[in-house]
Amino acid sequence: MAIRSPIVASSTTDGIRIRHADPLEDPGPISECIRVCRREKRTVLNEYTAEQEREYISNMGPREAVFVAYMGDGFAGFSGIAPRWPYSERLTHCGEGGTWVLPEHRGKGVGTMLWRRGVLPWCRKVGFKHVGFFVMAHNKGSISFYESLGFRVCGYHRCLVDWEGELLDAVEMEMWVPEEEAPT
Repeated sequence: MAIRSPIVASSTTDGIRIRHADPLEDPGPISECIRVCRREKRTVLNEYTAEQEREYISNMGPREAVFVAYMGDGFAGFSGIAPRWPYSERLTHCGEGGTWVLPEHRGKGVGTMLWRRGVLPWCRKVGFKHVGFFVMAHNKGSISFYESLGFRVCGYHRCLVDWEGELLDAVEMEMWVPEEEAPT
């Protein structure tokens, strides 16, 4: 198992706690969050069982991370970050990430905290200067969310996502990671 930095953040004003995913505690909630987002057609991720999530979290590479958010005693969402093109030594500064938040916690700052307190500090720690990924084109809420973090749409891909035989469009988004944390 890769050694993780002890990044743990808590905001007393909004009650959102961010930490690295624990392979014993978090696979079930992460798996359920993916299922919910898939039912809403909000993610290109496959569904994974809790055991598959546990296996992934336990065997992440040294530059991969999954962060979880909790509000009160409940799971609210998660973000992941990994090398975007691990097979190219000229693109080691590029990461690929994403965020998934349960519907009842959207619009409460969960995703923003996952990025500001988890993903972006991790990117700086492991040397990711650029982050990019795809978002389903119809998912305007996610596109707006990522734009609020500083991402921009850098491409539109027609019929990129095969959703059970239906071809759906996706936008590609990117951001250059700020060298320092922006004030909140």
